[in-house]
Amino acid sequence: MPKIARPTRPLADVNVLPQSDGSHEIVACFMPDPELIFGEGDTRAFLALDASLSLKKMYGFGGPFGGDPNYVQGVARKLGSILSSITLSGQTAAIYWAVSPDGGKIEEIGEYSEREWETASVTGPAVQKWGRGTKLLPAIQYGFEKVAQGATGTIGVIITDGIIQDEQDCIDYCFNIGKSLVGREPEPFKLVLIGIGEEVDEGQLERLDDMFEGTGVDYDLWSSGMVASMQNEADILAVVFGELTSDIVAPTGRVESASGKLLAEWSDGMPGKFRFILPSGETTFVVHTASQDITQDISEVLVTA
Repeated sequence: MPKIARPTRPLADVNVLPQSDGSHEIVACFMPDPELIFGEGDTRAFLALDASLSLKKMYGFGGPFGGDPNYVQGVARKLGSILSSITLSGQTAAIYWAVSPDGGKIEEIGEYSEREWETASVTGPAVQKWGRGTKLLPAIQYGFEKVAQGATGTIGVIITDGIIQDEQDCIDYCFNIGKSLVGREPEPFKLVLIGIGEEVDEGQLERLDDMFEGTGVDYDLWSSGMVASMQNEADILAVVFGELTSDIVAPTGRVESASGKLLAEWSDGMPGKFRFILPSGETTFVVHTASQDITQDISEVLVTA
């Protein structure tokens, strides 16, 4: 699905799907509001990218001479940019995890601003070797012990394509996190785990999601989702938006075409993610809320005859 490279803020993601009659279905999301997620204060974020050997092709190293698209870089740039928009510093740190022969180490990529993420180089580990194991605990420890210390709220987005080999170690460590943070509102440390492809054990993701059920510890640490391929950038973003974007972002709202035709309207709450049909011949839509108007041109993704 074609998407706008740099949507008009506060829109975060604008996808354009051509229809057979010449119209276009538009699927759009608003930028996350950090105050709705963590309240006011020092908000931080980190991105952890699986760099095990099985994902090397998705970094553009397929075949003996490489040359495949670097899908991981595309996803990382988009996620890093979005996460940076919700941090107090305006930056997001990133690491490779599951590196070294046993997959038990991490390698720091860097910390970039929203604009820097648009051109950040994400080509795989440069110091460590691609991992042959998939151990998640070091990435969680990095997020909690390094990024989150002193912050009022931290969110980490973790991407994997394999079976997590140290599941019980992760559960034990995360259980202690939950116990130490229980009762704090809003919850100050959140993790979103995205499983890519057929090799992921969906049961593991569910066990992490549900790890506090029946334990007496009331803490919601994990969210997770499954995506078919690293190429499905829109689906990956949807998992993250599901955690970051509020269901309702404004009391009311409507969308009109540039010519003034009403395309969608919400009288009981403008959703964080919305869709509508832009009629044939129209190349611009306007989102109206009580506080602002947002004009978005989609000409850049339209195919001209």
